[in-house]
Amino acid sequence: GVTRLLLTRIPFFKEIIVSSFSCDSCSWSNAEIQSAGRIQEQGVCYTLAVTSRQDMNREVVKTDCATARIPELDFEIPAFTQKGVLTTIEGIIDRAVTGLEQDQPLRRATDQEVAGKIDEFIGKLRQLKEVNSSFTFIIDDPSGNSFVENPHAPQKDDALVVTHYRRTPQQAALLGLEVDAKPPDAAEDLRDEVLQFNTNCPECNAPANTNMKLVQIPHFKEVIIMATNCDSCGHRTNEV
Repeated sequence: GVTRLLLTRIPFFKEIIVSSFSCDSCSWSNAEIQSAGRIQEQGVCYTLAVTSRQDMNREVVKTDCATARIPELDFEIPAFTQKGVLTTIEGIIDRAVTGLEQDQPLRRATDQEVAGKIDEFIGKLRQLKEVNSSFTFIIDDPSGNSFVENPHAPQKDDALVVTHYRRTPQQAALLGLEVDAKPPDAAEDLRDEVLQFNTNCPECNAPANTNMKLVQIPHFKEVIIMATNCDSCGHRTNEV
């Protein structure tokens, strides 16, 4: 098959990579998106009150680590169960309906009761697309790279609430980020301490000691001073 990559920028958001794959033999195809930037400093949660058909056409970027929810139906798409997509709110609902319908023929043959409940739920999802009554659409992304379009940008959108938050250690671990176990003032402790480790003299290769000290230079930044003294040949060196 053929994979196509497109680097594009979404207005008032950021750059993303759109990946599309298609196979001429079996006609299978799929598309996904990846952020072209890094994981953000904070997570983000978009809460949208959907009240019209126009809201269903809002552009949505949902990364693979984002969770999508519709509280009115107690419906949730958990994180890491789908690839990242560039779609609309209607597209996310259509994708959920397609996923639920996929195994329905087998369920009807093996468990009629469960299949009937899923058919009923699929009907509720399809009714949402008509927006006969308002509902809430929530995307929660600890990586901070998901997005819900504001058609009034750069003006404020009263129907859309954007909340940034500090991710938990559990969320950071799921994203593959290392959680720093050191206390925030660890650097302060190093400033008052001279560290010493064993090394070899660069001149005579005899065992020697290297001293290391972290120093804060006023109005500049932190530097590390390293000094090596050799008792065998008297060689001395230091560097910053």
